[in-house]
Amino acid sequence: MPMLKPSLADLRAFVTVAELRSFAAAAKALHLSQPALSRRISHLEELLGVRLFDRTTRSVEATSLGLRFLEQVRGLVGDLDRSVLSLRDAAELETGDVTIGCVFSAVHHFLPPVVRAFRARHPRVLVRIVEAGADEVLASVKHGEADFAINYIGMQDPDIEFTPLLKEPYVLACPAGHPLAKRRSVKWAELADYPHARVSHASRNRLLIDQALAELPPLPRPIVEVRHVSTLLGIVEMGMGVAVVPQLTLPRAPAPVVGVKLVDPAISRTVAIVRRSGRSLSPAAAAFAALLTQAGRGALKAPQRKRPAN
Repeated sequence: MPMLKPSLADLRAFVTVAELRSFAAAAKALHLSQPALSRRISHLEELLGVRLFDRTTRSVEATSLGLRFLEQVRGLVGDLDRSVLSLRDAAELETGDVTIGCVFSAVHHFLPPVVRAFRARHPRVLVRIVEAGADEVLASVKHGEADFAINYIGMQDPDIEFTPLLKEPYVLACPAGHPLAKRRSVKWAELADYPHARVSHASRNRLLIDQALAELPPLPRPIVEVRHVSTLLGIVEMGMGVAVVPQLTLPRAPAPVVGVKLVDPAISRTVAIVRRSGRSLSPAAAAFAALLTQAGRGALKAPQRKRPAN
């Protein structure tokens, strides 16, 4: 015959009576009637086969076995109560944390304003950001290291739910005083006439660009090749050459670097929220994702970066 186990309600009743030394006070603290509380204590004593309290008309004192039992279960009940309160606080966004993965080329534009808005609403929730390359960011989601991520790869992955935020064009980054900076658009073929820098094959941006330009004659050898778009922008700012970058990586105006539309062909990437398929988001992650979606709707609606006057 299986051994019957005491319920949490019985244990909480026992701890409360033992600490308050009063059935009346314990019943009030637990929002129970005194007969209901007495039944719980009697039920617990019956299950354990021992007397837990010595009762008189004036006082209630734990027996020696009751005191021993109190030391064993008081911490357990307290820990469970704290766990329940912590979980409730997390559900109500009063505490907790959220971890967001983000590709390097999108982190500066997307996350700072969203983090600021989220913190204004939920100041006690910790926001963690995992900045990495596209493959590493995707892996952080698949391995459960990030609640979700901002990425432009993963659309074809069966383990990933890919929710587009926006379609972002690649543009030509130029020094503000460069001859091409005054143009409304530039053809890819025209880049052959200017020194340029590019990202290496270690960047998924390079793969997207190479696939889109497969039918065009290759550009001349670049002056430098780097792994990250942020480094490209530094090279452009120094006036060493031009570079192709995602539009949202451009610095906000006024800035020493401006973006010019690239055509023939026009190339873009889809920036999305990526998360594990079939997994629900925590309340904190869901709230952050909602703010991120709002930010994505207006990300490319702002006026073009200012260019020098003719």
